[in-house]
This record gives sequence, structure tokens and C-alpha cells, in this order.
Amino acid sequence: MRQSLDAKERLKGRQTTMAEILAQVYRGKREEATHYGSVAVVDKAGHLTHYVGNPQYFTFVRSSSKPFQLMPLVASGAADHYGFGLKQLAVMCGSHIGTDDHREIVIANLKAAGNSPENLKCGTHVPIYMTMKNEFPRNDEEKDPLRHNCSGKHSGFLALARFLGEEVAEYLNPSSKTQQLVLEAVSSVYEYPKEKMAIGIDGCSAPNFGLPLIHTAIAFQKLAAARGKDDQEAAVLGRIRGAMMAYPEMVSGEGRFDLALSRTFPNNLVCKVGAESIQGIGMVNPSIGITVKIDDGNQRALYPVVVEVLRQLGIVDIDRAELLQPFYRAEIRNNRNTLTGSIRAEFTLKRA
Repeated sequence: MRQSLDAKERLKGRQTTMAEILAQVYRGKREEATHYGSVAVVDKAGHLTHYVGNPQYFTFVRSSSKPFQLMPLVASGAADHYGFGLKQLAVMCGSHIGTDDHREIVIANLKAAGNSPENLKCGTHVPIYMTMKNEFPRNDEEKDPLRHNCSGKHSGFLALARFLGEEVAEYLNPSSKTQQLVLEAVSSVYEYPKEKMAIGIDGCSAPNFGLPLIHTAIAFQKLAAARGKDDQEAAVLGRIRGAMMAYPEMVSGEGRFDLALSRTFPNNLVCKVGAESIQGIGMVNPSIGITVKIDDGNQRALYPVVVEVLRQLGIVDIDRAELLQPFYRAEIRNNRNTLTGSIRAEFTLKRA
């Protein structure tokens, strides 16, 4: 009886997600697992046009917010002061896979602002390019913070802190001027009051933000359209968009969905994935913003669902989109590489 009461207490205060089935996992021809979630699509005015589930679902934006966390570096003049080019800005708003090329750009970012790898507080992990290839680190790559997927973002934070004259050791402190400027920028472009945001700590130890799902779609539409509250914000968003479009491999990496999506729509799309299965997309033409969230946080369902959203909107012909086919027609294989099943997006977009 006590266990039952405890369970009820834990459920108190939890939001009703109103999530719907977005994807099914099959073993052979039979369903084995189900992924629920929500989708929000907005037009050029930020108005909801299509949805599945609950477009107001309150969730953390995780790494999908990286392009917007970069805004104060550009707006303050720090990016120009340190001579950061588009390639350097691109890695700052990305989740790179830790290759030598990515590492080299992050080092250049740090040096340009008088910082060093020792200043990074993102932590370490096995580089993503190694996990993708099932490679085992042999030269302590897993101990190198420069290969952390968020090291680019952190190099930008450190540059901003240095430019502002703050103690760089405090660059992740939510009360620092650096992070307060980030919070202000995110609140502005997402069109959501900072007082209502939930502030959490991301996997890389930086502050992160919780807010309704639709506001991520709004932010990405504004990024793709370079539309801001004023000319300065519009110019900042335009510069970040230009960096992401010019160097999508710095935002992501070979073999990853974000890069495949960017290459499928060159100069017409910006996108950023986040942990716990959230994806933001902004398109120039048509001028829309899209957010997808898988409730259980499992990334395996995210990519087929995102492509299906684009297909149902009439934006992509999957038979011609070769780069997206492996993500859309997702196969499940066992340790002997035997095909055992698949993941299929199964939903219908609703008009708002």
C-alpha cells in the first residue's frame, strides 16, 4: 500500500503530455516497442500550422539551443574582436564528432581569445566519431576535452567571458554576465519570458533551458529567416545562419543526421539536434520552423519522425533524398549484422 501511495505522490504535478504515437519499432513484421512524442510546425509569423501531440509540451531544449547560445558572442562584438570566421562560429554552435579537424578549430578558437584547453569545463567522453565506428581509444582521446562534442560552444563562452573582462573560471556560472547575456538572448529569440523558463544543467555543465516545445520551432524559423526583434538581432541571426550553412560539417559530422539534412537542403535549412531526442529545424523556403520531441528521449525514433514530417509537409521526396534514406528507413541489426527489424514513423500531421 505504501508503495502505491508513493507512486501517486511522484505523479503529482507532472504535466499531461498529450503525446501521440510517432514511431513503432518492429522485430520482423510485429511491433515490439512504441515511441510517443510531439511535433510543432510554425509559419513565418510564428503561428502554429501543423502539429502532433502537444505543441505546448514543456521540455529542455538541450543542445538544440547552441546556435542561440552563440548570439551574445556576435552581438557584443567579441566575435569580430577575436577575428572569428564562419568556420569558427559554426563549430561554436554545433555538436561536433571530435575529429582532428574539429579539434583544430576549437584550439584556434581558444588561442584567439587567450584561452587554453585547461580552461574548458565541458568534461570528456569517447569522441563521437569513434563510437560511430566502434573504435576504441588508443591515444587517450577519451580524456581530451577538445574532442568533447560541446567544446566548440565552450570555446565561444570562454571568448565572451574574456571579452567582458570576467573571471574565465566562472564562465558557466548561471549568475555570470556571460550566462546572463545568453539567457537574455535565448529568451528574446524563443519569445519566452526568462522568468518562466526552467534552468537546468546540461550534460556539458552549461546552463540549459526548459520551455514549451513550440518556442523552439519559433526560434528556428527566426534563425532561418534572419528575423529578429530589431535590426541588430536579425543581423546576428543572419551571421549565425551563414556559418551553419557554410560549414555544416562543423556543426555536426560525417555520418550524422544533421549533416545529411543540411546537405539535402543546401543554403535552405538550419538544424540542430539535442540530447533526449529533440530536434529543431528552420527553413528559408518555405519559411517555417519545426520541432520534434520524442518523449522517452530515445534518439533512434527521432530521425525517421523528422523526415516523415518533412515528407508530409511536401518538402522532401524520400525516394530522391538519398542522404536521408538510411535515417528514414531505419534498420535494426544485431551483433552479427543480421537484419532483425526496423523503425517506422507512423503518424499523421494535424492542421492547427
